[in-house]
Amino acid sequence: MLKWITVLVVEPGKVPDVRELPNNLKAFELTIQSYIETVESIRPGCLIVYDGNQTLAQKPIKRADIKGTFIIIGVDNSEPVSLSDVDIDILSEVYK
Repeated sequence: MLKWITVLVVEPGKVPDVRELPNNLKAFELTIQSYIETVESIRPGCLIVYDGNQTLAQKPIKRADIKGTFIIIGVDNSEPVSLSDVDIDILSEVYK
């Protein structure tokens, strides 16, 4: 059975969008349109999934710190999980 999770997708020139994505690597890669890397977000328990062709040395603070489309997911014991409503509200504001 395929599990879906609630994520925040941030695309260039658009406001962050709440979406349901399949909880697997291929879905993340198709959304980003590249192989992926992750970095911690400013919110504990949340990761930014971004285009692995760029290098991010630290937690991105602003939208401009990350080029292209990226996804923000929740994590629990290293496993991707849905973002909470509070996480979505805060991260939507930070990465708009």
